[in-house]
Amino acid sequence: MAVVASAPGKVLLTGGYLILERPNAGIVLSTNARFYAIVKPLYDEIKPDSLASEWTDVKLTSPQMSRESIYKMSVKHLLLQCASSSHSRNTFVEYAVQYSVAAAYASLDNDKKNVLHKLILQGLDITILGCNDF
Repeated sequence: MAVVASAPGKVLLTGGYLILERPNAGIVLSTNARFYAIVKPLYDEIKPDSLASEWTDVKLTSPQMSRESIYKMSVKHLLLQCASSSHSRNTFVEYAVQYSVAAAYASLDNDKKNVLHKLILQGLDITILGCNDF
């Protein structure tokens, strides 16, 4: 099952990528063009050895930028480790994935956390698309 999420695009007036590090700040305006993320399981089922593993696979694809990155995610610490070449890394996207998964865990009760854990063990296949206005 795929999940599609959408968010308004933004124009960064000041700050650049420096705003990813504290204490830097920036000024951002939203636009009516949107970004979309499509998230689905990477594998159809959980591999038997995945249940004992502390790592799962994450594939991030951005067709418009001709980028694909492969990561390993620590299921225990929710940290990403890049497994593909370093030129395809995008720190902003890496943080977005880590914080999104952490927020999902934090907002769920124990029964739903177990379901989320099993879904994450199937791996994450994430595709990022932007409106052509960008």
